[in-house]
Amino acid sequence: MRTAVRRAFLVFFLLALAGLAILARLFQLQVFEHREWAAMAQAIQEDRIEIPSRRGTIYDRNGVPLAYDIPAYSIAVDNYHLTNPELLVNLLVKELGMSPEEAKAKVYRTGYFTWLARNVDLDVAQRFRALAQAQRIKGLLFFPTWKRAYPQGSMALEVLGLVGVDGDGLSGLELAFDEVLRGKPRVIRILRAADGTPYDLWEDDPGTPGQDLHLTLDFRIQWICESELDETLRNSPADRGCAVVLDPRSGEVLALAQSPRYDPQNPAIELLKPWAITDVFEPGSTFKGLVALAAWDLGLVSETEQFEATSPRIVAGVAIKNAHNQSYPPLTLRDALAQSVNTVLVQVAQRVGVSKLYEYLRRLGFGEPTGIELPGEVAGLLRPPEKWTEVDLAVSSFGQSVGVTAIQLAAAYAALCNDGILIRPHLLPGKAEVRGTVAKPSSCQKIREFLGYAVNTGTGSPAKVPGFKVGGKSGTAQIAIPGQGYVPGHITTAMAAFFPWDSPKYTIVVVYQTSKTDDFWSGTTAVPSVGRIVRAMASMGVVYPPEITGLGRSG
Repeated sequence: MRTAVRRAFLVFFLLALAGLAILARLFQLQVFEHREWAAMAQAIQEDRIEIPSRRGTIYDRNGVPLAYDIPAYSIAVDNYHLTNPELLVNLLVKELGMSPEEAKAKVYRTGYFTWLARNVDLDVAQRFRALAQAQRIKGLLFFPTWKRAYPQGSMALEVLGLVGVDGDGLSGLELAFDEVLRGKPRVIRILRAADGTPYDLWEDDPGTPGQDLHLTLDFRIQWICESELDETLRNSPADRGCAVVLDPRSGEVLALAQSPRYDPQNPAIELLKPWAITDVFEPGSTFKGLVALAAWDLGLVSETEQFEATSPRIVAGVAIKNAHNQSYPPLTLRDALAQSVNTVLVQVAQRVGVSKLYEYLRRLGFGEPTGIELPGEVAGLLRPPEKWTEVDLAVSSFGQSVGVTAIQLAAAYAALCNDGILIRPHLLPGKAEVRGTVAKPSSCQKIREFLGYAVNTGTGSPAKVPGFKVGGKSGTAQIAIPGQGYVPGHITTAMAAFFPWDSPKYTIVVVYQTSKTDDFWSGTTAVPSVGRIVRAMASMGVVYPPEITGLGRSG
């Protein structure tokens, strides 16, 4: 009897112990590990799909839309509920332009959810849906979404950038300001049964539209610059060109153009690079105006002093020549700038010296990025002064041995126009950011006067536009290829200009490059382009001569 009781008690005790263990495990699962198991169950039973919200619109300074979203559809298939798959394959090939192989891979994929096409144009998606219904194709899912559109075509695409199918910015401003533009995505959840079959779909989060972006770009000036670059490429050996237009007082970028440009219909990724900020070139004689500014600001030259202008001039055993090896009678600094005489500017640079010239070039912003709001900007090439030789100092006076970007050159000339105050160039409106002081206002005024004379009577005369007081300095330079040095037929031409020269409101830099011929000069490319840009701005009513207002003659 006692043995039977003991056995019964032992069995009861073991059962109680097992029950307690089960209760403890249940308590652990339902209390301590509830979140972990709930998340695991949700992951097994639910699909979470993010659909981009409407992306913010990008406008120019006058409210002209440059990039915006338009309604579209993203199309998916529930492979387990799909009917007539062979008809769907044919429909994808015919209506969406897929290859038969791609269409079959998506339609016959093993899975519960497969994207067939993203960001399909609204009319195409609606026609596709109607044809699918007519052919009794079931299992398709249509998600309303947005697609990026560029109403001005390829205009400024290298600045604006592109957006991927997931609504993420891939380049340009779309990338730099992606968090501002993209907003918060819409979230869709799909609930599945134990066997994975979808049986419910709902919107979990409606998302939030992105914020708009307003730029300093002027659609009209951008169009003028792009048209001029296109025309010059059609009628010259130029391989490519770029143009920058700044407001020198505020640093606002009014145009940042290039040709050729990215074409969405015939995409070439390398053309998405805004080479005005990413590519370095030797600025040639455009640098003479800046070297002259340093010398004048230091009081090392005067208005009446004359310099020997024969060619060549020997520096450390190296013969430095003028263009075409032409010699001139003694010239003043003003006349030397007007005729672009290398041997005179060599003497001016020698007076300034390596240390001081380097200091002024750094003040002008060379050797570091400008800070413009675009990804990929480079610093250019300005070696430390201890690495300069006598020859480096001499040839830097006409833009050799240094490397700049078009935006750096434009910003430096904008400082000359802004009475010596260097402003960071920027694409978004805002208060001007002063980067430093370059030179005295009186020095800037005098050099602008000299460069106004250069356009009025000298090598810059093709940029002359009656009534607009254009000033500037042209330049032609060979292109050095890494490992090869200067290569015949590879030439850069440039013009750094401003108007009106006595109180500038616009700074313009135009650059062209060729790999086809040595017969390629700024006087037949970049200089006349500046003149035509100014004339076009006047024709479109963007600018008026100083003595004329938009309402007629003043005074």
